[in-house]
Amino acid sequence: MRRLQRRLDRSRRANNPETYLPDGTVKKGSKQWKKTKTYLKTQAPLAELWRRLAAHRRSLIGKMVNETLRMGNVFKFEKLSYRALQRMFGKPVNTRAPGMFFRELACKAESAGGKVLEFPTWLKVKGTGTHIGLSSYCFCGEHRKKSLSERWHICSCGVRCQRDLFSAYLACFVEQIGQNDFELDAGTAARQWPGAEPLLQAASGRIPNPRVSGSSGQPPRGQRGSRRKRGQPRPRPGML
Repeated sequence: MRRLQRRLDRSRRANNPETYLPDGTVKKGSKQWKKTKTYLKTQAPLAELWRRLAAHRRSLIGKMVNETLRMGNVFKFEKLSYRALQRMFGKPVNTRAPGMFFRELACKAESAGGKVLEFPTWLKVKGTGTHIGLSSYCFCGEHRKKSLSERWHICSCGVRCQRDLFSAYLACFVEQIGQNDFELDAGTAARQWPGAEPLLQAASGRIPNPRVSGSSGQPPRGQRGSRRKRGQPRPRPGML
């Protein structure tokens, strides 16, 4: 796909020199592109590759949705802007298509008699007037905003868990109290934490730690070996 795209770009530039600026960028405004037979012939296999990629993505998402449906019939997730995710992270979001996954999950879950609850990112805590985000809140009442590089939730009350998993745990206790009103039952989350902690700790151990500073609240990484200098022989078994 990359080679075909580069071939199309070279052909487009060669046949439309008047639409480009001296620095190689495209001029602003409406324009009519000249497409040769060779250009159209190159477009066909590229379109076929994009079609196969989209079909494969739909197949993988359908498989993941079916695996998720076998785990339960009630699904809760935050209402996010997937276009904003595309602007922030680019092609990886387009490749994995999270918006398509949640649409398929909601459609199949509702058709199977399940329940889908999509709640906003800011919630009211039950019994209080505080509005919080799940990633910055602990059921003990502490509310501290975290940076994106801080991937572990460590609270003074003793709770220590991977940030995304802990947010997912709190999402289990989000309840809908009105048409567009939601609240977090922090008291129930605190009472059920001793039984859920071993499962979340085991799941946290399967998530690789990102390469961020030690002040991010994550467990320390192991020591990394020094890089071998040029010309230095490779170590063999038994060598010190």
